Amino acid sequence: MSLRFIPSLAGIVPYVPGLPIEIVMRRYGLSEVVKLASNEFPLAPFDRVKRVIVEALDQLNRYPDGDATDLRAALAAHYGCVTEEVAVGGGSCELLMLLGDALLEKSDEVVFADPSFVVYNDVCRLHEARAVAVPLVDFTHDLEAMAAAVTPRTKMVFICNPNNPTGTYVPVADIARLVERVPDDVLVVVDEAYNEFVTEPDSQDALELQKAHDNVIVLRTFSKIYGLCGLRVGYGLCSPELKAALDKVRQPFNVNLLAQVAAVEALKHQDQVARRRAVNAELRAAMVEQLAARGRATVPSQANFMLVDTCDLCQPQDQVCQSLLSMGAIVRDGNALGCPGWARVSVGTQDEIEFFLGKLASLEVRAPGGGEGRPS
Repeated sequence: MSLRFIPSLAGIVPYVPGLPIEIVMRRYGLSEVVKLASNEFPLAPFDRVKRVIVEALDQLNRYPDGDATDLRAALAAHYGCVTEEVAVGGGSCELLMLLGDALLEKSDEVVFADPSFVVYNDVCRLHEARAVAVPLVDFTHDLEAMAAAVTPRTKMVFICNPNNPTGTYVPVADIARLVERVPDDVLVVVDEAYNEFVTEPDSQDALELQKAHDNVIVLRTFSKIYGLCGLRVGYGLCSPELKAALDKVRQPFNVNLLAQVAAVEALKHQDQVARRRAVNAELRAAMVEQLAARGRATVPSQANFMLVDTCDLCQPQDQVCQSLLSMGAIVRDGNALGCPGWARVSVGTQDEIEFFLGKLASLEVRAPGGGEGRPS
């Protein structure tokens, strides 16, 4: 082929999502499949949200509101800010890409944890910026080391909190100390895609941090606890200057009509959000307890997923997730996420969790005499 692609594409690997349930069923001839690989919330959108989506279908012959006026107004009212401080995108992923478009030039630097959300590295590669990956300590951001990694060439610092893929959480007071240490012309991106699952008392403190610092943006999404992955709508709370810059690089009508009406309605149901948060925390704790009872380690999580140890099973750890897939339990292989020896497993319904645990148990090493045990 004679097409001349940009050189930076050579280092980018396309994102590989978890396989859809229907494809796994066909591929392996299964009648039951559970998907716990993509950190989706296991329940459908709120009933009223489904109704407003249906009511909006007759408007699909028209373009959506290019400024997402009602959605931005709803978010501004919810968070006590003005609409000029609310940016919206096709999921928070688009906003990450737009930040790169607005801020990064060749040879700039971006600091983030390793491992963390894979899109951060892609943002760097697309703009030929240098990714400064700071290793996690005990699966958690080393914010001191990240602050120390900032140089005059640094344009952005990404902090994923809770972190994907580890689920670990850092106190917002620690993030505030990092913000105080970096220059005012370095943007600190606090990526809180999983914020609504956090049960720590400081879970909303990043919002006050952003209000006090124009070089901070807080990203959130409707994809997770609101159950709107399929509509792709996220948002950023930031300075008016940054919001205006993002408007210059985004495509027109970047949030579709159904996504806008669904998000506006979803935001009204914070009582249901609170119930979902409590249920997630309860199921997450029970899942950890059941795994621990079988001698299987997990990493403490504040999200709707966790890392589960895949070592010391009857198959090599790099084959465990494929074996689980063939049995109908779709989980994310930690080897592909920078976490070898672990699987990232979403918190599903009680039935989905039991299905996964049953399939995992079938891979456990059996001790002599028929009992269960781990090899010495």
